[in-house]
Amino acid sequence: MQNQTLTESLAAFDPEIYALLQEEIQKQRFTLSLLPTSNAVSPFSAYLKGSILGNGHLDHHAVQSHLKLEDIAAQRAEKLFGADHALVRVGDIASASRVVFQALATRGDTILSFNRRKSEHCIGEHLWYDFVSFSIEPETERIDLDRVAELARARKPRLLIYSPVNYPLHIDYKKLREIAKSVGAYLWVDIGQNAGAVAAGCAPSPVPYADVVTMPTGDSLHGPQSAVIFTRAELADNMDRAILDTGHSVVKKNVLAALATTFYEADSESFKAYCQQVLSNAKALEAGLQAAGVKTLCGSTQTHLVLACLPAGKDPEMMAKDLRESGFLVKGDNMLTSDEGRTFPILRLSALDPTTRALKETALKTVGHLLGEFILSGGSEAAKQKAQTQIRAILMDKPLFSDEWLPQHIRLTPGYGKKDLNISREVEAEKQEAQAERMWSFWDN
Repeated sequence: MQNQTLTESLAAFDPEIYALLQEEIQKQRFTLSLLPTSNAVSPFSAYLKGSILGNGHLDHHAVQSHLKLEDIAAQRAEKLFGADHALVRVGDIASASRVVFQALATRGDTILSFNRRKSEHCIGEHLWYDFVSFSIEPETERIDLDRVAELARARKPRLLIYSPVNYPLHIDYKKLREIAKSVGAYLWVDIGQNAGAVAAGCAPSPVPYADVVTMPTGDSLHGPQSAVIFTRAELADNMDRAILDTGHSVVKKNVLAALATTFYEADSESFKAYCQQVLSNAKALEAGLQAAGVKTLCGSTQTHLVLACLPAGKDPEMMAKDLRESGFLVKGDNMLTSDEGRTFPILRLSALDPTTRALKETALKTVGHLLGEFILSGGSEAAKQKAQTQIRAILMDKPLFSDEWLPQHIRLTPGYGKKDLNISREVEAEKQEAQAERMWSFWDN
């Protein structure tokens, strides 16, 4: 059935669900997501996940010839990241985390983890561990690896975990490896939404140093909602057993195919250009915030992530709620520090989705300034109205996934554009960029 016919049939057959679909389309078109975990899926990945491959599945009893999709996905992941062994059967990062714990730790072990990352995935009595946290220093806003080494020597952890989901700077993976090795610990790095930049060579890779690397395959990689575990060759058998012991005996063919294509896309020049643009856009977003008078945490960003500091007494979750009503999706959080009595209220902002939608530096500066004004106004009604009006203008004809990021100059026409639009998307995009340029020039002067 043709897509248009299918859509029309859905409207007639199930108008309630069709209405929710249309509502979601409009919401995504006119809302700018700065959530680190939110990004559009590649059209290829989306097609394969929704294809007839979803009618079948694979399990560990299948004959080898039937496991070709899993082999292709794993081999492409290994090649892209330079890893010894990849496991592609896990459905999400929480499941991947539980597999790693099953393979490398026993109940009651000490876990030394950046901001207690991965403790949220320890569900069940058998996954009880003694978590010890290391964080940024409140004075320098940096991770002090010498202090991490002291903690490791004092507590003798089984696992040393680093996941930079709220740290916008690169870290010395080699030194982390040395710290872990000095106390007999495994080093586990979850690169999170930095996975795309690592794949494209735009960020340092932990793969040569870590015993285990995990990552989600959506977000920065434009793939399906899934995850991958990389491990050293000597740990491969142990990790493979843990996969089956934690119930991951069955996988869908459609997800494996989408994963395989995701890794293939991530090896293209277009994807590398996308990752470079993400980094440029993050710096522009940061510059816009700072120009509006908002401080950013941890210095100048080196990744997709920008941490906007909130005024004292402001609740991050309430600020995120107010921004949502104005057309922004952001993550409010309290950044932990090595001083347990001191935290920084922040908004975690990412340039991933805006870049996917074809926004460039000028637009991100404008967005940063709008956010900064909103934050400093305390979320006033006037600020809400201004932000809502201007963000809709910036996004008026932006795609959810810009075809400039597709490999080999492939171009697609989105199915959510206005049918009666009498101006091309390219011309309208230029118009909106010019409008953003005027906004930014006005504020800059």
